[in-house]
Amino acid sequence: MATENETTNTREIVELTKDLIRFPSTSTRPEEILNCARFIENWFNRHDIPCRVIEHNGVPSVLAMPRRERTPLLLMSHMDVVSASHQLFEPLEKGGKLYGRGAIDDKYAAALSMVLLKNRIEKSRSLGIDDSRLVLGALITGDEETGGYDGARYALGQIACDFCIALDGGSVETIVIKEKGVLRLKLVAEGKTAHGARPWLGINAIEKLMEDCRIVKGFFDGLSDPEHWNRTINLSIINAGESVNQVPERAEAVFDIRYTENDDVDELVGRIQAAISGTATIEECEPLFVSPGSPYLDRLLELAPQTFTGIAHGASDARFLTQFDIPGIVWGAEGNSSQHSKDEHLEIESIDRLYELLDRFVGDLQESPLG
Repeated sequence: MATENETTNTREIVELTKDLIRFPSTSTRPEEILNCARFIENWFNRHDIPCRVIEHNGVPSVLAMPRRERTPLLLMSHMDVVSASHQLFEPLEKGGKLYGRGAIDDKYAAALSMVLLKNRIEKSRSLGIDDSRLVLGALITGDEETGGYDGARYALGQIACDFCIALDGGSVETIVIKEKGVLRLKLVAEGKTAHGARPWLGINAIEKLMEDCRIVKGFFDGLSDPEHWNRTINLSIINAGESVNQVPERAEAVFDIRYTENDDVDELVGRIQAAISGTATIEECEPLFVSPGSPYLDRLLELAPQTFTGIAHGASDARFLTQFDIPGIVWGAEGNSSQHSKDEHLEIESIDRLYELLDRFVGDLQESPLG
């Protein structure tokens, strides 16, 4: 339900976000990701906005970029979400919040990008300005939650832009210019099987794994940066044992490690391997996102004096901006860190503030281009 202070643009974004939430676009349901992409494509077509679906390995992304060769500013978001019960795919608006899977991560951002681009094109056309002069484009990808390799990484390789805002984190007051890297580390401990009644005849792989896990966690003890800007570790998965009356001969554990620019990943893993009795294998290693700075960011900060730069502990598709040497930032609305939770929600009031700042930024670039 609309509030008294809510703008028409905010209401349009909220209602469009609700439409997008109703698609259970999880990695386990790729057909729904495709359905969501087609919905977005049809929405752009209804508003006479040039767009195309980029599909790679079955993952669709929607690119709306009226300037065919290069766009000064690209807004990037994603339409895929993590799994949830079916109730969370029915949006609920209550107490100034919009609840539902993807409300804050990241379907509001897709809707905001769509509405802002539409409004900017309509305004330009009403003034007789050709679409080719528009400074804005939008990329909405389909696999951020599973790595972004076939979405953002593939699509960004085909796009030329001067500055990208990944609408997938931060807050209206905090523009993220640095995110941690991701390391998935797998430990394997080997033992010797035996009957559970005669454990002295075997070697328990679980017990060996537990000791190795204790050793690994020691490499993260004593890190006490007040902003938590240090490497962190989370024991995420353990697989071991086949029968209650058998000594297990193999045990595995997977750690989710987040590292900073102060860490040498190869050196760290080498030290871990030398210290444990089992084996340590890197399953995945993703780089940090570090914004190199840009006159676009300088201009944005001038236009939004109550907004400051900061850091984030999570990772996003922004890391691919680093890979393609595209200056950018991570920014977004308010969701009270409810991403991926049963209580996932969007603070509707923050949409109004974010939209106004983005619209002001686009308008300023339109009148006084950089470069």
